[in-house]
Parts: sequence; structure tokens; C-alpha cells
Amino acid sequence: MISDDAAKRAAMQERIKQLAGEFLQRCLRDLVSSRDLLTRLGNGDTGIYKELEYLAHRICGTGASLGFESLSTCAAAVERLAEAHVGDVTADQNVAGRLVEYVAALEMDVDRLIKR
Repeated sequence: MISDDAAKRAAMQERIKQLAGEFLQRCLRDLVSSRDLLTRLGNGDTGIYKELEYLAHRICGTGASLGFESLSTCAAAVERLAEAHVGDVTADQNVAGRLVEYVAALEMDVDRLIKR
């Protein structure tokens, strides 16, 4: 017979698993948005930094809460880099290239986490 505590733990673990799955699906959508923002940056639109910072911040915070440390760390790098360039009036191709690399790394990490 399963104790009430064991049943509660099992239910909590199942709920966390469900929330993690929902979070990873949201990450996929946010990464599509991030790629669109980076395309705009490549076309010279420096107004995207704040939105990119926001998307990365969401991934970073929730990822850390759910125990996805590598995902959170990578998102934090995007967040910091985007935040550092909010207000820029010209697009820096080096910054854009780094952001593209970071977002690609995030995509690979999300794919890895979904498949596990």
C-alpha cells in the first residue's frame, strides 16, 4: 500500500514533469520568435534587443526553476548580451553573430531536453 506522502510525491513529480514539458514547448515558440528578431537585427533593426532580452529572461528563470541548468545558463548569456545593447542605434555584426550562436545553442539544448 502506498502511503499518502508517497502518493503526494508521485503526483508532484508528475505535475513537475508536465510543467517541464509545457515549458520546453514554450521555449520552442520563443526560439522561433528569437530567430525572427535576429533576422530583423541582421536587417539593421536594433530595436529588437529589449524583446530578445525578455524572451531569454523567461527561459533563464523558468529553466533554472525546473532544474534545466545548461538551458538557463545559455539563456542568461543571451539575456546579458541583449541587455548590454538595448539602446544601440547601429547593429554590430559581431554581437549579432554571437547572439545567433547563443540562440542556436539554446535550440540544441531544448531539442536534447525534449528527446530525453
